[in-house]
Amino acid sequence: MSLIPSAFLTAAATALLCVPMAAQHGDHHGHQNPAAKVARTGDPYPFETCPVSGKKLGAMGDPEVKVYDGREVRFCCGGCTGKFEKDLDASFAKLDQKILADQRPIYPLTKSVVSGEKLPEKPVSMVLGNRLILVATAKEKATILKAPEKYLKLLDDAVKAAQGKDYPLKKCVVSDEPLGSMGKAKDVVVAGRLIRLCCASCTKKLEKTPAAFLATIDKAAADKSPEEPRDGKKE
Repeated sequence: MSLIPSAFLTAAATALLCVPMAAQHGDHHGHQNPAAKVARTGDPYPFETCPVSGKKLGAMGDPEVKVYDGREVRFCCGGCTGKFEKDLDASFAKLDQKILADQRPIYPLTKSVVSGEKLPEKPVSMVLGNRLILVATAKEKATILKAPEKYLKLLDDAVKAAQGKDYPLKKCVVSDEPLGSMGKAKDVVVAGRLIRLCCASCTKKLEKTPAAFLATIDKAAADKSPEEPRDGKKE
């Protein structure tokens, strides 16, 4: 499955507003100590803007990075963290809707990652580690929460299988080196996108500013001619 060009995302996102949404963020109040080190679950924060101010990350110095129950969020400055934490349920609900709109059009499965049942017309949605997961019933969410890494890996595998054949770039999105020039390429999934790196060392740079590289991937997918065969050769 190819990535869906950005031109189609607005219409798709509008249609998704009626999809049931259940964010997994639990009780965040145990993770307010900025000195505490909490392991991240899933993906880095995938957007280029602060969820509070809307300003571009990096415009006011290095972003403020916080982890809530394993979920990473980045802010333009320390002042925005307090505003975000004032009502965490509302803050995450708003962020989850943005993730839903962004990742639903490229979701790789038509069946539940838990049960294998066909997803209904309006599947149950949850966000875990900044990753959208769709399931057939609300009970399946509890199953995912018992083994989050297991189901995130299954979702990663599905993304790699769906997007690997039509991957739009021949060079590493981070280093600009030809894929395969440093051995087997490393496949990484962020925000529902497959990102193919020339080597494992590029992962750190990818995670530092993921939004910039995600934008490159989306543009390459949008620019790829639909008439172009999968092998890249013109007929």
